[in-house]
Amino acid sequence: MGKKSIFHFIGDFSSQLEESALRVEALLWDQPQVALTQARLFGELIVKMIFEQENMTESFTHTQVQKVRMLYSQDIIQDDIYKKLEFIRKNGNIAAHQVVEMDQEIAKEAHRTIFDLGVWYAEVYVSHTFTAPSYELPSTDKPDFDGMKQWMEEYIKETQQQIKEIEQQLNELKEEKKQQPVSKEKRNPIRKETKNTSSVVPLERFQATFENAHFTLMNLSKKAAEFQFEDFKTGYVYLLDNVTPTIAVHPLLVEQGKLLEDIQPKPRKSTALRRFPRKEEDGQLKSNHGYMFTFQTAGELVALLQRVVDVIKLETVHS
Repeated sequence: MGKKSIFHFIGDFSSQLEESALRVEALLWDQPQVALTQARLFGELIVKMIFEQENMTESFTHTQVQKVRMLYSQDIIQDDIYKKLEFIRKNGNIAAHQVVEMDQEIAKEAHRTIFDLGVWYAEVYVSHTFTAPSYELPSTDKPDFDGMKQWMEEYIKETQQQIKEIEQQLNELKEEKKQQPVSKEKRNPIRKETKNTSSVVPLERFQATFENAHFTLMNLSKKAAEFQFEDFKTGYVYLLDNVTPTIAVHPLLVEQGKLLEDIQPKPRKSTALRRFPRKEEDGQLKSNHGYMFTFQTAGELVALLQRVVDVIKLETVHS
């Protein structure tokens, strides 16, 4: 049995993104040019996932360049992630549209880049306690080429030019941000690129309320705290990092259990709602979805959770 890929951790939050990364890895040694085009697709997919997480409007008319700039201008990604996304986009485009064979060293750098992007996404949107595997290239039985030194020199020269171009773009974006600063109300205080930054989910204020209602904390990410009522399959609820305290409830409890019809809950898609079902649209499974309920005080949360528990138990009796 072959050694497990370093990309398997991505499958914990997106099978589609994992498949994309595994294709890059499978093509790395024999078809580096094709591997680079797959790395570009990885970048497009992860940007799409970020848009979904941030509830940002995505249009088919937006190019990848425009989407990455939007994320940067709104402080959702910082300099290093911007550079990584641009690196795989630029080289993926070159590989797809130019006849010239791409250097394998660039493909190896793209392999490392998509690994870093996967780790960043897991730390920011999946769990702040996520521990990344150690990075390593996939093994190959191919011997080193005599021209490796020359390849390295050409690769370094080409990469330095690309970095220079990306740095120039980044400086231009920074100037644009200075001229049109994002208002303080729109800034999200959790946009830090360091690991183990504290979550803005209001866990400290409301965890005791959940526990008193027999909901156990199962997982915590920067976007949501996951609680489960005893061992019920539909007993998961999520405390979210919205401006107004919000919980997300399993769609079956709302759609079949008629939970809180008087409040008219709003549906929301987010991969943070990992225990909820994925909605099918246009023949494709989209992000996990649930229904949102806001509250202001611990007392209001108690009342909400009690109604959720009542429906959970009622649905279990009827099933």
